[in-house]
Amino acid sequence: MPILEKDGLGLSNRRRLPRAGTIRLGIKKKSEKTGKEYPFEVDYFVCPPSIQQIYGPEPKELPIMFPVEDELIFFPQFYNCYGKGILLCRGDGIEGRFWNFDKGDFDTRECPCEKLVQNECRPVGRLQFLLPEIKGATGVWQINTSSKNSIIDINSGIDFVRGFVGRIAMIPLILKREPIETHRIEGTDIKKGTHYTMKLDLGVSLVEIQRLGLIPATRALLPPPDETVPEDLFPPNGHAPDEEKAEIEEAEAEEAIEADDESFQAAKDELSDTLRMYRDFDGKLTEKEEERLDALTTLKDYTIAIDYFKKKVTKLQPSLGFEEEQQ
Repeated sequence: MPILEKDGLGLSNRRRLPRAGTIRLGIKKKSEKTGKEYPFEVDYFVCPPSIQQIYGPEPKELPIMFPVEDELIFFPQFYNCYGKGILLCRGDGIEGRFWNFDKGDFDTRECPCEKLVQNECRPVGRLQFLLPEIKGATGVWQINTSSKNSIIDINSGIDFVRGFVGRIAMIPLILKREPIETHRIEGTDIKKGTHYTMKLDLGVSLVEIQRLGLIPATRALLPPPDETVPEDLFPPNGHAPDEEKAEIEEAEAEEAIEADDESFQAAKDELSDTLRMYRDFDGKLTEKEEERLDALTTLKDYTIAIDYFKKKVTKLQPSLGFEEEQQ
């Protein structure tokens, strides 16, 4: 018998594609003065070896396809605020849903709020797509961007393709990095910079695109977007941070995980899932537990924290047992 709910869309009806991996828009640079690392935007896609073997070590274009029609699924965009290594607030420009530590539960507030002005909150778009030419990568790739230019350019490209074809799903496209000149005001000076926005272009001719539009698109569901702290968050004005400013931001940042370390990232994700399950069972963090979470720095620290909260979840679970659902 299938597992169903009242609306007929229970566990047995759920489908999703596996996640193939993450592509980044920047690298980590090290300060010569302090030795600390800070994010730095580059003009190419930072890809894993499987993609570099096909498109080279520093590709500026990637042939992609979107497996579904709804851009709210393959390109969700929200205001995001992070802290303690997890997503603490997500807003849509009207209302934000955040974790209220005083109440020990989720709460709502007007969005955007003062945190956007204070640069503690950023608009984040999470682009998910297929790379049809990559062998052995069964799943979707994801790129996180906090660039307003990239978000606008990608949304514009989606509308452009739909204007010709009538749909966006399973249409061959080219995802590009293109330079644009930016300006920012510092005191009485206007400083110029270069930002590398993401844009969509047609992968074939208009004639071929219109022919493909007559072929029904393959339907599939995307996995929920990875909402861990993006390591490629650059300033809203589109320039990489100055070294001194980046050092200050690095010192004040609460995120102490090296994103390039896969085992570190896996531990971070597992702790985030465990804490979410704990809160779902009305578990509340004590002041001492919050302090310990703030002090996590090593892989061993995260492993200990995961075991600790998993035991607390077991104590809170219903008498019928608890089956952890993979997100």
